[in-house]
Amino acid sequence: MHRGAMRGCLHQHVRRHFSKGSMDVTAEVRDALNNRRPVIALESAVITHGLPYPKNVQTAMEMERIIKSHGIVPATIGVIDGRVKAGMVSEQIDALGLPTEKKTVKVSRRDFPYVLSQGLNGGTTVSGTLVIANALGIQFFVTGGIGGVHIDGQNSMDISADLLELSRCPIMVVSAGIKSILDIGRTLEYLETVGVCVASYNSKGDFPAFYTKKSGYHSACDVTTPKEAANLLEQCQNTGSGVLLAVPIPEEKITKAEIDIAINNALNLCAKQGIMGKNVTPFVLSEVSRVTKGVSMETNISLLKNNSLIGSKIAIEYYSKVLSPWSKPIFEIKKNIKKANNSVVVVGGSNVDYVLQVDEDFKLDGRMLAGQMKQVSGGVGRNIADALGRFGHDVYFLSAVGGDSNGELILKSLNHISTENVVVIDDHLQPTSWCVVLQNRTGDCMACIGDMGCHEQISVDMIKRNIDALYRSPLVVIDGNVCAETMKFVIGFCNEENIPVYFETTDISVAAKPFRTDMWKGLSFISPNFEELQQISNAIPARDRVNYAIKVSINGDDGEFDDARDRIMNSSKDVVCKLISHIPVIMVTLGDKGLLLASRQSDDTVSLVHYPAHKILETPVSASGAGDCLCAGYISGILKGKSQDECIT
Repeated sequence: MHRGAMRGCLHQHVRRHFSKGSMDVTAEVRDALNNRRPVIALESAVITHGLPYPKNVQTAMEMERIIKSHGIVPATIGVIDGRVKAGMVSEQIDALGLPTEKKTVKVSRRDFPYVLSQGLNGGTTVSGTLVIANALGIQFFVTGGIGGVHIDGQNSMDISADLLELSRCPIMVVSAGIKSILDIGRTLEYLETVGVCVASYNSKGDFPAFYTKKSGYHSACDVTTPKEAANLLEQCQNTGSGVLLAVPIPEEKITKAEIDIAINNALNLCAKQGIMGKNVTPFVLSEVSRVTKGVSMETNISLLKNNSLIGSKIAIEYYSKVLSPWSKPIFEIKKNIKKANNSVVVVGGSNVDYVLQVDEDFKLDGRMLAGQMKQVSGGVGRNIADALGRFGHDVYFLSAVGGDSNGELILKSLNHISTENVVVIDDHLQPTSWCVVLQNRTGDCMACIGDMGCHEQISVDMIKRNIDALYRSPLVVIDGNVCAETMKFVIGFCNEENIPVYFETTDISVAAKPFRTDMWKGLSFISPNFEELQQISNAIPARDRVNYAIKVSINGDDGEFDDARDRIMNSSKDVVCKLISHIPVIMVTLGDKGLLLASRQSDDTVSLVHYPAHKILETPVSASGAGDCLCAGYISGILKGKSQDECIT
């Protein structure tokens, strides 16, 4: 349910949704994507329609081998029995490559509904492969040549869907340019119109003609090294459109004049035989191969392998730059935050709390204890979103509730957030998450019992449907109620877009969730209590510890807490040194003893400051949710560009 208008379309620069129910992703590809290791997409139309058997299968396997030799995961994309495959085993590649009586379709974007619904096999074109690669977050795609404007396309309007799709996807397509059978000049003009960055690779600006190094046209720009090409893709993330990197064939085996004659003759045959549309390319390639006695086919295979090599080198350079180091010092994060004024996004839990407070000494011997009960809206994500709204910030809140009275109670409690910015999954089959909080007479939490199952509805699909909000956000908050798969997706996306991520650890049972894989290295802020910090430490190998010079200081007078404070600070130093290389700010809450704040400084030292708790003159109503309010206050200060002391005090 969306309170207000559901955002029905995504911005051009974000990944498009493709149903997971129609797609099979290999474990190798999924693991690489989840852990932000390089993946290169490969099309399968070259297997089904581009080359004859067994050359097609041999070439596809050799391309994968070249990519793997660089430590990169290849993801050959195709359709088998009506299922999209992202990553294929050799038997599946062979099945697509073998001549068969079963209809094998050339799959562009438009063809997916038919091919999937009919349970057919299909080889994805550049367009079809881009659709899947973009949905998965793959940023590199290696192919032979892309489609374009056909000869006389200004009259026939025969223009490949590859071009428009490339304008929608922030992906680098490494190719030998545009297929030589097309109108290269008009294709380059079309790419300029739809905003695709076209660059040649180490050719002094000459745009290649697939089989030959020069087409007679020039690229808008030329890059000469993998590093320059990687920088190009990094900056194209700002425009949302892709990069066509045209790599000339290493060695010409046929002249441009010879290939032009063969292509023109083949096109004339197409006209005579009434061959049109997507059947033109495979017919012309086959005919040209026949006329050139296989030289054109050998050239095609050679450039496919060369593009795999060049694409792998660029991918290594790109990922080494983007992912190392994982995070930035706090002064850089604050600088980036000050540039943005859009809604902070909070992704997290919403639940109804049944707070039971005992009014006498707590004894668990079966006796009736005097106390009181109240029902309140809670959940870490909800609490932080509500508090940020009360602080005057625009908040975009993503959560899940059931279609019950508790769900309605939570929605009504969010009156400090614009209804346009509250997006929750309303699941009529799943009750709203609930929690029974047992407190002692001073309001401290002694135990919690609850059902958090509804939070499983905060899925990757939900995030993708609202990804434009994350893209524009100055900071994203996520809590421990969110499942690991969604957490990985959010952290990975935010890292790609240089958006800081604040992780609120929630409770001791889920605090270590992101620390069981390397995704924790993409966090910018965490706020565990001391017990949660120990759980996090246990989840991280000791080898991750880095020795830093730690500057310890006390903010304010705290004579009553000297001994206990020193013990906690000393025991925290080891954990901080494990985390601080990647997480620049670690705030450890200590209840009525205040908090510790560790932050990495610009001189590569670590500041560890103890902030004693303020003395409260009145009896507190409840300590429940106090930590969430503290986090919201700190985040509010960060968003306003305040100093560390101002954010805390």
